[in-house]
Amino acid sequence: MVSKFNKKQKSSFSAEDLFLKIAGVLLLITAIVLIFANFQMFKKKRELAWQINNYDNQIQELKNRNETLKEEIANSDNPDYVEKIAREESDMQKPGEKVVSFVEQNSEQKEQPAKENVWNSNFWFGWIGQSWNWIKSIF
Repeated sequence: MVSKFNKKQKSSFSAEDLFLKIAGVLLLITAIVLIFANFQMFKKKRELAWQINNYDNQIQELKNRNETLKEEIANSDNPDYVEKIAREESDMQKPGEKVVSFVEQNSEQKEQPAKENVWNSNFWFGWIGQSWNWIKSIF
């Protein structure tokens, strides 16, 4: 009996397999490029939508300011309105009247952060902990 083991086995490397592998790699690269481009477009769209929303808010504020200015122009001949504006904006008063003004602190003065107390143990433990983390990150 003649065995078939002596026959040459089919080569595992053929042109068809090579073509399929190259096509698969090209398809994968194309998919990755398209996904990346889609992500970039999504980010740009989100940024542009934010800008549009910001511009819409600015337009609305300007329209409101425009309406206020139109009302002020229309009331410029009204003596009661002129008196009201003179009292509110210029702190003017009639003879014999006393005006009381309240002065508020600037927001910069209110929001000054408190200085760190150098003798506070929490300050030193925090500093040592941050230093230790910095040293660990180097190694």
